[in-house]
Amino acid sequence: MAASWLATQGRLPLAFMLLGLGWLGVATAMLALSPGVLALSHAAPAVVALTHAWVLGVFVSVATGAIYQIAPVALGTTLWRERLGWWHFALQSISIPGMVYAFSRWDMATLGLFASPFALGIGLFAINTWKTVRNSGRHDAVAWSLQLAALWLLLTVVVGLVAAANRLWTFLPFDPITVLRAHAHLGLGGFFLTLLQGVTFRLVPMFTLGDVPDWRPVRSGLWLSQFGLISLAPALLLQWNLLASASAVLVLAGMLSSGHAFRRTLATRKKRALDPGLRAFLAGCGALLLAPILGLLLLWPASPWGSGGGGFGAMPYAVALLVGGLLPVIVGMLCKVIPFLTWMIAYGPKVGRVPTPSAGALTAPRLEAWALSLQGSAVVPLFIGAWTQEPWLLSLGACLLAAGVMLFVYHAGLVLRHLWAPRIPASAAPPSP
Repeated sequence: MAASWLATQGRLPLAFMLLGLGWLGVATAMLALSPGVLALSHAAPAVVALTHAWVLGVFVSVATGAIYQIAPVALGTTLWRERLGWWHFALQSISIPGMVYAFSRWDMATLGLFASPFALGIGLFAINTWKTVRNSGRHDAVAWSLQLAALWLLLTVVVGLVAAANRLWTFLPFDPITVLRAHAHLGLGGFFLTLLQGVTFRLVPMFTLGDVPDWRPVRSGLWLSQFGLISLAPALLLQWNLLASASAVLVLAGMLSSGHAFRRTLATRKKRALDPGLRAFLAGCGALLLAPILGLLLLWPASPWGSGGGGFGAMPYAVALLVGGLLPVIVGMLCKVIPFLTWMIAYGPKVGRVPTPSAGALTAPRLEAWALSLQGSAVVPLFIGAWTQEPWLLSLGACLLAAGVMLFVYHAGLVLRHLWAPRIPASAAPPSP
């Protein structure tokens, strides 16, 4: 019974991981086929479509799937309604392709048609998360980060829907560019940062056999960032650069507090050697510390930097944040979670009956390391190419990223094949008839 439940428990999160993996290939192909889009303004339809392919297709799919797995484990409870999770998966799978297409055509009517079911799916996800946390009775930093992250994601989607409607009917007295900036920071800062400032302190100790020696800087980091994020989006919307700068400083202070807690946690690990996935995750977390610093440069009063194509502006900032920060965090998480979920489904029901491999034995660390290294090597040419608008740098970065993603997807396929071809020793297999 327990083994059967173990296998069932992993199916919903793995479905989201596979959705994110598929979009990782699609989004990378979009960039590889048109690397010149990174030389355009961040408000260009092609750029907005590409951004949503990455953020919604890859990052949100993987992160929400991870929450479906992590929340019950971290909180010592069960997911409130697994059926709602499957409805969320169906709605998200259907909606994202239509949204990316609508953005590429700048067709706001079609966008609304697909964004509405996406918003419904996120609403189901938020309710499921809140109910799961409430049923656990936990009120620690991890529980708060899960609840707040779900709230930020839902708020981001609602603001996105309003922004799309405003493009059709123009009822808001704001510059559409400032609405876009506020929307982006609600999601990237509110959802992803809030999530990382909590679940990291469950995931990393679990995978490194460590412990959190002091939860106070974890809590301080989470709440400092929340205070900064609450004022950041309105300040960006209203173009109050001094308030936005102060908000970014608060977010940075929160991230530094979380980073201090994370460094102390990592020092307690019993598993001293870090595998490629964890190294990528750590590198991405470190790179994310640069985001508020780069943002402050853009917000500084009388700053010469703008938001159009060329020079240091919104596009290099986005490349640093997404490709340099969030991508290694997400793929590093996939390196750990996909083998674990695959093992749960393929071998969980067989534990105690036949010899089974460990989850780590399903991976090929050298291949994984090459894939992640190639992805990491793409950051510099893409960042400089977006800054200088050099086509050859953008092409080089896109090719390196594509090569790294291809290897990564191939490696994931090697792991996933255990689902339909489990590796059971011949001596343990039943005799042939």
